Amino acid sequence: MKSIFRTSFAVLVGIVIGATSLVACFGALPAPRIEPPQAAPPAQAPQAPPAQPAASGGGVASGVDVSDVYERVSPAVVNITFSARARDAFGRTQQAEGTGSGFIIDDQGHVVTNHHVAGGANRLDVTLADNTSHAADLVASDQANDLALLKINAPAERLRELTIARLGDSDALRVGQAVVAIGNPFGLERSASFGIVSSVGRTRPGEAQRLISNMIQTDAAINPGNSGGPLLNIRGEVIGINEQIEAPSRGNVGVGFAIPVNTLKRYLPDLLAGREPRHAYIGIAGAPLTPTLAEQIRAPVPQGVILANVVPGGPAARAGLRGAQRGDPATGDIITALDGQPTRSIQDVAAHIDKKEPGDSVRVSYVRGGQTSETTVTLDVWQPSQTPAR
Repeated sequence: MKSIFRTSFAVLVGIVIGATSLVACFGALPAPRIEPPQAAPPAQAPQAPPAQPAASGGGVASGVDVSDVYERVSPAVVNITFSARARDAFGRTQQAEGTGSGFIIDDQGHVVTNHHVAGGANRLDVTLADNTSHAADLVASDQANDLALLKINAPAERLRELTIARLGDSDALRVGQAVVAIGNPFGLERSASFGIVSSVGRTRPGEAQRLISNMIQTDAAINPGNSGGPLLNIRGEVIGINEQIEAPSRGNVGVGFAIPVNTLKRYLPDLLAGREPRHAYIGIAGAPLTPTLAEQIRAPVPQGVILANVVPGGPAARAGLRGAQRGDPATGDIITALDGQPTRSIQDVAAHIDKKEPGDSVRVSYVRGGQTSETTVTLDVWQPSQTPAR
């Protein structure tokens, strides 16, 4: 089984959803109770100017001047040291420490990173490009998407001097496009790596037993400590937030994943206001129905999502959907479409629900006992304690 490691120093935990094995690494303890400060919208300037691709010269890889991207954007990248209370094998409370990365988004000192870097910390220190360190506060977290927003505690005149990372458009990414990752792998500050976009639209298990949709896959080297750092296009714009790697051992083998920057942009107003974003929740966990499995259980359809679990009292349960009984997949409802769109995997469900808001309705087509039916599910608000994939 392949392992997925969060890219800060963290602990390995497994999730199993139906017949699909998803192993994720969680590093965050319960979020501290911090009264967030009021925050104004991010400033438009100064920002790191867009880098330009070069045809030749020092630091050029495949026609891309990585050194130019690095020189322009690395001053906006910070090293985050976090401390949190944890229990050892004997139940004793100890102070655990780790490192991660982040990047500055405005002249008020707001820093974007991962929730699993900052969410459970009782002490956060941010080291800037000039090696000066400042304490930071957690403004808000989006645990569902493993994002967090910090604010550096420094004089206003110092904050106005900081370089700001420009946010790009992750929807415009194409497979094969060159990217640069900057962060602090294994605590080695402001390291750069170069690669390409290996794929887009990936759905991966997240930090909070929830699938994160539309992730960017890259072969740019990402390692523990890169968590929360920027993934950049060749213009030096942030197009992703580095979040996890998949590897048979604790290190990079060319399969890394980043949260798309457009996910951050969607929820940034909530984070700046000190609010945890609200996410839609349907209350199911399932597994893909393959033609082989369909033949084994004599299902009337060859593809869909078998409901392994429906949360009692949750949105799907209230709409009449049923999960498998006593572990028998033949007894679970099979979802075949959401709002008329074919559904073949739990990843399809996650991607569809991610586009919705709490309170929205979803038309669910499903098969039970050989009969095709339809029901309407009114979505609830996702809570971190809810364990199904969606």
